[in-house]
Amino acid sequence: MKRSNPVRLKYFGVTLIELMVIIAVIGVLSALAIPSFIEQMQQQRVEGAAEGLVAAMQNAKAEAIKTNNDIKIVFTSSGGICTGSTCSNTSNAHLDWCYGMTNNTTCNCTLSNSCATGSEVQGTDYSNVSVTFNTSKSRNFDSMRGAATSGTIRFFSGTRSLGVTTSSLGRIRICKDTNSTLSSYQDSGVCP
Repeated sequence: MKRSNPVRLKYFGVTLIELMVIIAVIGVLSALAIPSFIEQMQQQRVEGAAEGLVAAMQNAKAEAIKTNNDIKIVFTSSGGICTGSTCSNTSNAHLDWCYGMTNNTTCNCTLSNSCATGSEVQGTDYSNVSVTFNTSKSRNFDSMRGAATSGTIRFFSGTRSLGVTTSSLGRIRICKDTNSTLSSYQDSGVCP
């Protein structure tokens, strides 16, 4: 007499324990990645704000020379002018800022049609990035040679900061404070 082999059914899938292990591993990896992601976002916002201001200033300088009119980049903020080492301190920075370009004596980027059309940049475009100003809240570019108001405008997010410095000759550059933890812009020079 023949014995019949019982049919073995094969089940494919994961057990509850395997699923719980996978979820635990994903949770641990996420917990390790989130602080790094936040730091990277802070760095990108500060870099974007500084690079955007450099582009706006270069545009203002070129426009001043092209049109033979003095052109200004004017900031609007509740913050005042800082001096010395207080400028590199994030506790003196302000989150409510914007700027625009004008050939008039001033413009207020919080009011419509006050600055040149399309030139306004809002601080809210760079979430949690604050700003300090030394010497003045505006940078004037001369129509003859592109000479400018000298000074540094600094952007902060957490412990990351970059400055945009203009010289009286009209040179525009990005600088970094010595206490900034920003990992890029190593060769940009220290902010004055």
